[in-house]
This record gives sequence, structure tokens and C-alpha cells, in this order.
Amino acid sequence: MRPEVMEDAEPLNSRFVQAMRGFAGAVCVVTVADGAERSGFTATSVSSFSAQPPMVVASLKATSSSAGLLERTRRFGVNLLSTEQRAIAERFTGFRGEQGEARYGDDEWVQMTRDGAPLLVDSVVAMDCEVEELLVRHGHLLVIGRVRALVRDESVPRPLVYWQGQYTALAGPLAAVG
Repeated sequence: MRPEVMEDAEPLNSRFVQAMRGFAGAVCVVTVADGAERSGFTATSVSSFSAQPPMVVASLKATSSSAGLLERTRRFGVNLLSTEQRAIAERFTGFRGEQGEARYGDDEWVQMTRDGAPLLVDSVVAMDCEVEELLVRHGHLLVIGRVRALVRDESVPRPLVYWQGQYTALAGPLAAVG
């Protein structure tokens, strides 16, 4: 493959979106709550930021229903979903009209800390986080958060993955390379 020089920004933008679909991402539900007011969103933009101290980074649209609540509470939960939890991922996208509390459905949610966000009881990994920094760039909110508590499923269920515009699963361990 030979890189091409692009003169016009528009074709680069649309090609960028298509190129980013080639980056497989773990599917997480990020949750935010203030008392009875709850919101959240599906994200493949969650990743490790630092191990010492334990920190994560995530992003969301600055106009999303969760952004204002996150700015106000400065607390959020990260829930890594398993392949069996695709319906939860779809509900938290809001594409079918679910908003706020409706996104939580009948699933079981708990708080790991007194003021923490709701965490999915049977997620692959659940992390209670506190916002350390919020940055607004190009219509998005970049969230840098410190992990305050976490739990992970020791049975190591298969995580839900988003790749090429659709939900999928990992095929399994690869043979040793080299």
C-alpha cells in the first residue's frame, strides 16, 4: 500500500472514518449518575492512560446527554462488556431512543463507592473512576480519570469487540509469533 497525498480535507475526513473502523475496540458502557439521575453511553474509546497511578482515558461527544452530568458529578463507571451483553451495548448507544434511566434496563447495577457511578454486576471489568481532567476539543470531551476501585471477572469471559462497524468477538488466543 502506498500512502496518497490528499489535497482536499473532505475526502480525508471520510477516508479517516473508514480507516478507523479497522481499529478493533473493546466495547464498554460508561455510566454517570447523580442520585436518581442516571445516564451513560457505549464507548470503544476507553483505554489505559497510566498504571501508576491507575488511570483511564475516554471520549464522548460534548453535546451528549452524559456530558453535562459527567461535568457536574466528576464521577463515572467503566464497564467492559462480554459477548453476551451486546443488547446492553446497543441500549446505551441511544440509537433506538433510550435515554437516561431507560438505558439501564433490568440489568443489575451496584456502586462500589458511596458516591460512585453505577457498575454492571456481571461485566468483564468494572471500574469506579473520578475525573481528573476534562478537555474539550473539536466537539468532543476527553475524560482523564483516576480509577478508585475495580473488580474483574476471574473466569475471563470473552469481551465484546467492535470492528468494521459491527459487534464481534475475539477468535481466541493466537499461536506464538516468532
